[in-house]
Amino acid sequence: MKYLFQFLIVLFFVFLGELCEYLIPLPIAGSIYGLVLLFIALWTGLVKLKWVSKIADWFHGVMALFFIAPAVAVIDIWPQISDIWFYLVVLLVAAYFVTMVITGKTADYFLNKHKQDKK
Repeated sequence: MKYLFQFLIVLFFVFLGELCEYLIPLPIAGSIYGLVLLFIALWTGLVKLKWVSKIADWFHGVMALFFIAPAVAVIDIWPQISDIWFYLVVLLVAAYFVTMVITGKTADYFLNKHKQDKK
């Protein structure tokens, strides 16, 4: 029952994100809106971390399954991208490192802020 409640909370934010995508005329995916809204709700305390932690752990555990379809799609379009695969790999590696740096700096900022708030 705990997982169902937590899943419904996440599903509610997915719905809100899709609604935002429909209502806001920006080229942003509904999933991004939903993640931002859930982050804000967690940050402000509107949603407690313990309310979604178990289902988030489960999603993290099965996340690899979500990459099967894109991998098959890449194999399917290989003839179209075979000439530029090297550039795509370089771009993906660069994007990966930029994401890692930004994520690390953001986490470091919030951890330091949390330590200062406790003092």
